[in-house]
Parts: sequence; structure tokens; C-alpha cells
Amino acid sequence: MKIIIATWNVNSVRARMPVITRWIKKEKPDVLCMQELKATEEQFPFEEFSYLGYHSTVNGQTRWNGVAIISRQPPADVKTDMMGFLPDQRRMIAGSVHGIRLINVYVPNGGDVDNPRFQEKLQYYEILREYSLASPGPTVILGDFNVAPGPMDTHSPEEQNGMICYHPLEREQLDKFISAGFTDVYRRFHPENKAFSWWDYRAASFRRKRGMRLDLVLANNAAGRMIIDCDIDVEPRSWEKPSDHTPVVFNIEISE
Repeated sequence: MKIIIATWNVNSVRARMPVITRWIKKEKPDVLCMQELKATEEQFPFEEFSYLGYHSTVNGQTRWNGVAIISRQPPADVKTDMMGFLPDQRRMIAGSVHGIRLINVYVPNGGDVDNPRFQEKLQYYEILREYSLASPGPTVILGDFNVAPGPMDTHSPEEQNGMICYHPLEREQLDKFISAGFTDVYRRFHPENKAFSWWDYRAASFRRKRGMRLDLVLANNAAGRMIIDCDIDVEPRSWEKPSDHTPVVFNIEISE
């Protein structure tokens, strides 16, 4: 049986519901992990997702944060705290669906390399890696990692090197996930092409193809063996009033 799973930074779930609804009706995912809800649990559109046939599991927050898993079946063993780090920021929700542990994250942006929040960002990667390695069985970390892994994942790597979301220290942290046994799933299936999942709203960045691949799917060996493909669905970024991110979709083959 094939399970369709997607990750999408929706940049305000309430503002983006027409786009999200259109995409869900078109692609019919089994699981959609969302980031940057900008909504509390009380503000979250549970009824709209229920009407579409989904159960919503939410760790909500207004302004910049908030994450959710919407799924055909309720996830098991839901966790919303990552070892007590940044407890006031709702950036993680984990749950198990069809025996696969999904760790849905919205990594801090960091603001600027000279900002104290940049050090929090680097620490977030460390704690996320430790947390994920402790997960038994098939495990996938997915979401907005706020870092482009390499030169094929950003429009101007030489120009951007040392800047936020493409700083060597950020990329070094991501490399540590790979060294620890996680696979960048998109690159497994598309090793050579330029690929972006985020484009700034400004300066016609989408039309000019000036983007970054910030939305990642990292799988441990057990989960990686089950994943049969992975793609970035660019189309929703061209729709009216879109998120500045677009969905990353992968398929998992499981036994009935």
C-alpha cells in the first residue's frame, strides 16, 4: 500500500486555506505536515480539515510559529516538546502514522548571523538530531529546516555563502544529520538538479527562479528503505495568494 506524505510551510493556515484546500483535493495526501500556522489551537480550522476527511493534531501558536499533522487516521504517541528546548516556541510535533515516526519541525530562522538567535538555531539542530536518533524504528524528520543543504539548493551559492539560511555553520549542522545516518530524501532521487521549495515574495523571486530548498525530508535507514520517491510540487506557489513555500511530497510503500 502506498502512503502519500507531504510537508508544507503554509505561512498562516487561516490565510492559506483556499490554497491548502485546492491542493488537498488535487493531490489527496494521506498525511500533511504543516509549519508556520500562525494560529493557536482555538484558531485552527479543524472543521474545514474534518470536512476534507482529515484528523488534525495541532501544536499551535500565533505570530510566527505553530505546527500540525493532518492525517487520514489520528497519529499515535503524539509529542510536542523536544527535550524542553525553547518551550515557549511551538516548533515541533511528532506522531506515528502507519508505524512511521514523523517529526514535524519548524527550525528557527536565526534572524542574522550576529543575532543571539542564530546560536539558538544551531543549538536547535543539535537537540533535534539527538531527539530524532532516540526514536526507535522508521523515523522521518520533515519540515522547514531554514537551511539550504548545498549549492544546488540555492539560486546564488557564491553570493549567499555566509548569509542566513546558507551559512557554513548551518550546513555543517545539516551534514551531521547525514553522518548520523539520515538521508536527504529529495537528493536521493534527484542528485543533480537545481531545486527550490521557497521563494521570497519580493523582487519577483518566483518568476526569476531565485529560490532556496529549505523544506527537507530526512529519513533514517529503516524509513528510507520504505520511501519510493520524493518531489517538490512547485505549482501551488504560482496560485493566487500562495505561501512563499511549496509542498514537498514523498511516497512510502508499506505492507497492508
